[in-house]
Amino acid sequence: MSESTTTGHQDAAEQEARDTGSIMNFMAARRIGTAMWVMRWYCIFLSIQYMFFCSAFDMGQYFQRAMLANGVVCALRLHQRVPQFRFSRSHFAILLQEDSAHYLIYSLIFLTCHPITIALMPVAMFALLHACSFTRQMIDMHGSNSYPFLRKMINHVAKNQSTLFRFVALNEILALPTVVAMLVMGRASLFAPFLYYKFVHYRYLSHRNPYSRVIFYELRMTAEALSRNPNCPSILSTLLTKSIVFVSKLAPPYAAQQHAQQNSQPPPQEPSQQ
Repeated sequence: MSESTTTGHQDAAEQEARDTGSIMNFMAARRIGTAMWVMRWYCIFLSIQYMFFCSAFDMGQYFQRAMLANGVVCALRLHQRVPQFRFSRSHFAILLQEDSAHYLIYSLIFLTCHPITIALMPVAMFALLHACSFTRQMIDMHGSNSYPFLRKMINHVAKNQSTLFRFVALNEILALPTVVAMLVMGRASLFAPFLYYKFVHYRYLSHRNPYSRVIFYELRMTAEALSRNPNCPSILSTLLTKSIVFVSKLAPPYAAQQHAQQNSQPPPQEPSQQ
């Protein structure tokens, strides 16, 4: 009852903000959304600092702050999606179906690792997508034709969101062998590869974001085509074939049901991380 009452008050406050055309009223009505919006821009700022402007001595600091900020955003989003917490196995199973829970695990994994650029890319890309989406809702308070230059930039991001989703999924997949290599070099904890494998497992089974399955399928098709190429050396062909078999054995049961459906491009979706 209290949850429905709170939702009703929030809807009324949002409608009042639309009626008055006030961005500040909209932000006050969407306090959690506004907090996540601020943290996402902070993630973007930290990612830019890490990649372009910081020294080698400061990279770890910016990297960990970005992962921590992303973890806060994911926790807030998870609370929005599943507001009533219950300490039970079934409730944890429900939590682990949420994309925000997956990326909360992701942030915790890399908080204990040395800085790695490939791990920061999904955080930055999702932060950009969600920050632009919320910014559009904010400026809509002033009318659909307000802030034309800002809308043009937001529309450009939205137009390419399918490409960004694919880029994020590819980074997440390639990060798995990278984490294993980091363990060998002593730059990651012993549990990091196992936890990250579970993260990839959850992303593969995601109900709201199919791009991990799509990229896995496309990588498999590319590897199979290369292994069958007459110009491919026999050693490389054998290695590719064994790698395909090994990765297929590690795939969740969902793979067997979906392989036939993954040869087409999925339609663009709203960002589903947080």
